[in-house]
Amino acid sequence: MNLPLAAMLAFQAIVFAVWIVIAFRWLFAMRADAVAESGRTLPGLGPTLRAFREGFTGARYARQRLWLGVSTVLLLAVSYLTSLMT
Repeated sequence: MNLPLAAMLAFQAIVFAVWIVIAFRWLFAMRADAVAESGRTLPGLGPTLRAFREGFTGARYARQRLWLGVSTVLLLAVSYLTSLMT
């Protein structure tokens, strides 16, 4: 394995770790909304779907959606470039 490929794979791993953190923060925030709405530890289908709808359309989550989209595009671009290097 050559050095540029190893560096690209390391960068891809970092981008993927950032993507995971952003995605799980967004999911856990939506789950917290569903728990707060239902008042139970395990919310039902209705509160969960309302929380997801708010997560996908609400202004409160706009920044998280933006960063998730940017990191997704970056991850796809880095994956494509890595595949060209192999």
